[in-house]
Amino acid sequence: MDFVRKIRHQLQWLWKHGQSGYGRVWLQSRLFPPPPTGRFPPLWMASVRAFPPLLKMDERPHALLAIGGSLTEDTLLAAYLKGIYPVLYEHPVKWIVFNPRMVLFLEKMKLEKRLRRLIRSGRYHVTFDSAFEEVARECSNRKWTWLVPERINVAVALHKRGQAHSVEVWNRDGKLVGGLFGLEMGRMFLSESAFHHESNVGKVADAYLNCHLQHWGYEVHDAQVYSPYLEAMGFEEIPCKEYVHKLQELMRPNVRSAPWRVDERLDVAGWNPSLPGSQIKGCAGDNQMDV
Repeated sequence: MDFVRKIRHQLQWLWKHGQSGYGRVWLQSRLFPPPPTGRFPPLWMASVRAFPPLLKMDERPHALLAIGGSLTEDTLLAAYLKGIYPVLYEHPVKWIVFNPRMVLFLEKMKLEKRLRRLIRSGRYHVTFDSAFEEVARECSNRKWTWLVPERINVAVALHKRGQAHSVEVWNRDGKLVGGLFGLEMGRMFLSESAFHHESNVGKVADAYLNCHLQHWGYEVHDAQVYSPYLEAMGFEEIPCKEYVHKLQELMRPNVRSAPWRVDERLDVAGWNPSLPGSQIKGCAGDNQMDV
């Protein structure tokens, strides 16, 4: 009986302390082994008791929800639809929630005058969906990265399905010097990663992307986690609970057909984000921003 009480005490401790750490997830992972390839979510993520952290995240930081399962195109989309993010530095996959979430409401985008001048200079040429896999591999080309080959393969597969997109920035020599990639989730775009080899090309990529997103009817650009760079461009942190509700509100079939292409009618440098439609060349001068 002492042995039984000891085991029961350990299980209770793991369950209690796992609410804010790894104990509960560790226990669930042992009780419910990862599902077969292609199955999602892990059993403990589907249970009623496992999901309350998503709804109580206002007062909690990033949280680990589950360990295990397989990472495929469908499991990634299913997780993103619930505000859950997979981390795959090594197996098994860890499924986490970011709180707060860093997002841009497109009408709040900030374009500084120096960036507008850089865009007008013609120093860089921007394309969409022209080198998706190259962008993804450039994003992974760093000492510490979650973009392992398996994760890149999932991104490429989603790109072929028309659900993942890339932005490429090329210099005058035709070299790829910056870019980003991510997924469209209804009227929200979820950035997954970015890279740059020259100063300010990341801002150029974001400006082109956000200008087109607003023109196409998107409302939110999700960058997931905080950075001063994002804050300077107008991104803000919102509670996880608010993020999930917003995502559900914006979900609908793909807004744009694939592949994406840069619309030459749009004046990114003259775009006034607070006035949707101002990016169209030839609009009234009051709608456009001066250098």
